[in-house]
Amino acid sequence: MTRDLGKSLTALQRKWPDWDISCAYWVRDRARAQALASEVNRVLPHVDKVRLLVRGEDAARLIVKTAVERGISLTGHNAAIARVRDAIAEIERRISDANGRGELAWFNAAYRQWRLRAKGTGISMSYHAARARLRNEAIKQLILQGVNSTRTDLERRVFPRLPNASNRNDVDKLDKQGSSSPAPLRGEVRADDETPAKA
Repeated sequence: MTRDLGKSLTALQRKWPDWDISCAYWVRDRARAQALASEVNRVLPHVDKVRLLVRGEDAARLIVKTAVERGISLTGHNAAIARVRDAIAEIERRISDANGRGELAWFNAAYRQWRLRAKGTGISMSYHAARARLRNEAIKQLILQGVNSTRTDLERRVFPRLPNASNRNDVDKLDKQGSSSPAPLRGEVRADDETPAKA
């Protein structure tokens, strides 16, 4: 069970270089994936904790059979990736169209306000990175909820929470009593910090 086939395959190939993925299925959530993986691993014979003593096709058949018995919907990997690509293209088009019609004014205003609040915190984010975060959140929303929108309800997920006086910890309060204050938070939020959306 994995959320990133590429990373999982790389890790497996470090130990068994000739391994490859013969099939992959996507399910709606981690709980269903875990239940399915546990049942299939319980039934199939193993060489050790990782390797099965059956052919890939036999394991795939059991995965499908078990999913049907448990009422778990499976989506083939290629179909899932095609959906993600379609969603990305649709969101990119929608963001571009919304920007052309002036409907992203809320986003541009929110970005300016966030940058002003971020000054002095050591946290920064470029406009390009903010647009990438908007795209990623809109894609997640479309895939997970079926909602195709770039409206203002995405704002709290696009712009990271900033430190402020109301959420400072007890160590920070020492500088009010004359002690030296800790070093300010340093960091940068980048578009590539996001987890890719997957169906």
